[in-house]
Amino acid sequence: MNKGDYMDKGDYMDNVHRLSFVRLIGFSLFWTWLFLVAVSPSPTFGQLLVPWAIPFEIPEVGFRIAFLLVALSLRHLLATRMGSLALAAICVVAGPLTTLTLCLSPLPTFILFASVLAALTDAAMFLMWLCYFGYSKIGQTAFLLVMSYALGSVLCLAAIALGHNAMVALSAAAPIASGIAFIAATRNDAAAQGESLFEPADRPSNVSNIGMPKSLVFASIALALYAFVFAFFSARTASSEYAFSSGPVLQALCNIASAAIIISALLFSKKSSGLYGVYRSIPLIFALGFALFAVVPNAASSIAGACIMLAYLLFEALSLNDYCNVVKTNDSSLLKYMAIARLCASTGIFVGWVLNFGILHILGNKIEPEFLIAICLVVVVATSTLAFTDRSLNDLRNIADNRIAQEYIEQRPDKQLLVKEFASEQNLSKRETEVLEYLIAGRTTQYIASKLFIAESTARTHVHKIYAKTDTHDRMNLLDSFEEFCNRRQQPYQN
Repeated sequence: MNKGDYMDKGDYMDNVHRLSFVRLIGFSLFWTWLFLVAVSPSPTFGQLLVPWAIPFEIPEVGFRIAFLLVALSLRHLLATRMGSLALAAICVVAGPLTTLTLCLSPLPTFILFASVLAALTDAAMFLMWLCYFGYSKIGQTAFLLVMSYALGSVLCLAAIALGHNAMVALSAAAPIASGIAFIAATRNDAAAQGESLFEPADRPSNVSNIGMPKSLVFASIALALYAFVFAFFSARTASSEYAFSSGPVLQALCNIASAAIIISALLFSKKSSGLYGVYRSIPLIFALGFALFAVVPNAASSIAGACIMLAYLLFEALSLNDYCNVVKTNDSSLLKYMAIARLCASTGIFVGWVLNFGILHILGNKIEPEFLIAICLVVVVATSTLAFTDRSLNDLRNIADNRIAQEYIEQRPDKQLLVKEFASEQNLSKRETEVLEYLIAGRTTQYIASKLFIAESTARTHVHKIYAKTDTHDRMNLLDSFEEFCNRRQQPYQN
C-alpha cells in the first residue's frame, strides 16, 4: 500500500468530526429558515393568507406533499451525486426567492407563489441533509437530529431578538448557506467511508427491495396521526385568544427541550433503551397538555401548548432515527424512507389545517376548546393503543439492537471469519449457520428471509432454534456469547 492511499486514523477522525459539524450546521439552518418563514404565523412576515383567505400553511404543505411524491418517483435519480447537487441547487435558488417574494408584495397571489417556493425548499433541504447524515452510527443519528433542531431554534430566536431586518436577512441567507455547506461536505464523501447514501451517477444503486417492516409502517401511521393532532391544535390556537400557546417561538423552545431530553436519554441510559423509554412517555405528555388546556385554558395555555408540541417533536425525532435504523439493517434506500417520513408528517399537518379551516370558514362554526380536546384525545388514544403499541415499539428496539450488532461486525470484520467455527461448536445445522451469519451481521429476520428465499416465519423459527442451542435469549445476548467465543479463540495466538 502506497503512503497516502488512505488517511491515517487521526486524519480520518478529524475529517469525520469536521463533517459531523458541517452536517449539524447545515441541517440546523433548515430549521431556522422553517421557523422564520414557513411556520404560521411567521415571525418575519406575520399571518400570511393566500387567495380566499386560506392560511399560508395549507398550500405550502399541500405543495410539499406533491413535491415529496415526485421525489419518491424520481428517487433513483435523486439518490446520486448529480441528484444531491440538484437538491442543493433548489435550496440555493428557491429559498431566498421565497423571502424575496414575500418582501415584494403582501398580495395573496404573491404569497401563494411564495408557498410553492417554500414547499420546494422544505422538501429539498430536508431530503438532502437526512440522506447525508442519516447513515451515521447508532446514537449519532439521533444526536445530530436533535442538536440540529436545537441549534436551528437558537438561531431563530436570536434573529427574532435582533428584529425584522435580521429575520429577513437570515431567512434569505440560511438556504444559501445550507446548500453551500452541503455541496462542500459531500465533496468529502470518500473520507466519510460510505456514511453518505448518495452514490455516483454512473454506479447502479445497490439498495435492496425489501419492504418496510410492519413496525415502521405503524410508526409511520402514528407519525401522521400525531402530526394531525399537533397541526389541528396549532391551527385552532394560532389566530385566537390562545395564540401564545402555539407558533414558531414556542415550537423553537420545545425543540431545545426535546433535544435536552433525547440527549439525556442517550447519555444516561444503556445502549438504545433510553430512547424507547422516551417513546412511552409521549402519550402521557400529550394527555398532560390537553388536560391543562381543558382545566385552565387561560392560565396555562402556554404550558399546555408546549406539552403538545414537545410530545410531537419527540416522536418525530425518534421515528426519523428509527427510519435510519431500518435503512441500515435492510440495505434500503434512505432517500425513499426519508421522503416517506416527511410525507407522513406533512399529510397529518395538512389534514389538521384543512379540517380547522373547513370548520371555521365553511361551516361557520368556531372550534370550542372542549371540541378540540375531544378530537385530539381520541386520536392520541387511538394512536397509542391501536397503531403504535408496545409490540411495534419492541420491534423497533430490536431493529436498533440489530444495528448495534451490524456496527460491531463492521468495526471488527475479522470476527466474521469465526462465525462458522462458533456454529460448529454449538452444533448448528447448515441452514442455521447461514441464518447465524446474518444474525451476527445485524440483519433483520425480514432481510434474512429475503436473502435465503424462505418465509419470514421460517427465518424466525431458525432464529429461535439458534437462541435455544446457544443458550441465549436475544440478539445482544447472542453477541455476548459470540464475543466470549472469539476471545477464547484469540487467546492462544495472543499468548
